[in-house]
Amino acid sequence: MRVFQLIYKIDFKKVCFLFSLLSILFFQAEQLSAQGRPPSNVVVSPVATETLQDQILQIGTVESWRTSRVATEVTGRVEQLLVRRGAKVKKGDLLAKLAASGLLIQLKESKSKQNAAMARLEKAKDNLKRSEALVKEGLVSERVYRDAKLTVDELEQTLAVNEAELLQTKDTLSKKRVLAPFEGIVTQELTEEGEWVQIGGGIVQLVDLSKVRILVEMPEKYIREVKVGGKVSIQIDAIPGEGFSGIVHALIPAGDRETRLFPVEVHVENKGLLINEGMLARVAFGLGVERPALMVDKDAVIRKGSTAFLFVVKAGKAVKKNVLIGRGKPGLIEVSGALKEGDLVVIRGNERLRSGSAVNIVPGSSKAPGNASNSAAKKSSEAQE
Repeated sequence: MRVFQLIYKIDFKKVCFLFSLLSILFFQAEQLSAQGRPPSNVVVSPVATETLQDQILQIGTVESWRTSRVATEVTGRVEQLLVRRGAKVKKGDLLAKLAASGLLIQLKESKSKQNAAMARLEKAKDNLKRSEALVKEGLVSERVYRDAKLTVDELEQTLAVNEAELLQTKDTLSKKRVLAPFEGIVTQELTEEGEWVQIGGGIVQLVDLSKVRILVEMPEKYIREVKVGGKVSIQIDAIPGEGFSGIVHALIPAGDRETRLFPVEVHVENKGLLINEGMLARVAFGLGVERPALMVDKDAVIRKGSTAFLFVVKAGKAVKKNVLIGRGKPGLIEVSGALKEGDLVVIRGNERLRSGSAVNIVPGSSKAPGNASNSAAKKSSEAQE
């Protein structure tokens, strides 16, 4: 038994020795190969210091700013339905017309009554003036004057009633035209031409998407760090490549007793009407205070399995640096490792680089990442030269 253990021990040592020798030879061959290649043209960008804030990402659902079941205020037959599903309308646009022939006849009759009442009233007023003059001259009794004044009062009341009837007819006639209460998009037709609708009968469903609401469920341990009026960043799965910003509008102090989640309402300006009701939204809430962080262009980082690395240009050569990945910003990513602000990292041409490879920075290609200062890029370029 001991003999077999000894043989196994000797064989294992030989295998380890051979493996180490092969690794050294491979490394030396790699270095010689890299040194023998011509310099690779690369584009670089400096490491920059940015302010970051820890975040929690929650999923929410988009709701329209407001939704209205536009209804009629009067009874009637739908004569024209002027919009269909998907139509964009402005406030005051005509949506539908109800039949109004009977009202037009009534309007004409009311105007005739009003004109007749006005004529009688003018005649009665002239008669009242004559009676007043005759009473002063003693040619007629006071009773004649009182009768003339009473006639004027009665005709004025009749005229007021006619005017009220006329206004009522005009108002009812105007309500035969159903108008859009706000700018929006028609999502559903609730009636059709020829149908009879009662008071309150639906005409169309209208949604306002100039703004949208996003309802998010927030865990109770984070709810105190979310502030009304705070800014949030939003990604919509259905709109890849587009980022949106919103404002926390309300924290609803009524959580679910089982899940311990509290509703948070976020408002978002929907320019271009890209966001639709019902879409899934990923909302990033800032937590705690901002902190400084080293950021690089996202194209600088190369991932292989669970490791990540990038190449820093030092004395005309690419030096491989292993890094840990942190949070991201548009076009940027947080890194930590043996780096400092101003280091030039390769963002183009890094696919086939090896540590120690000779590189040539393309003239004028060095640029600051994201919102970093261009002076950092210039300073780093001058240091390399």
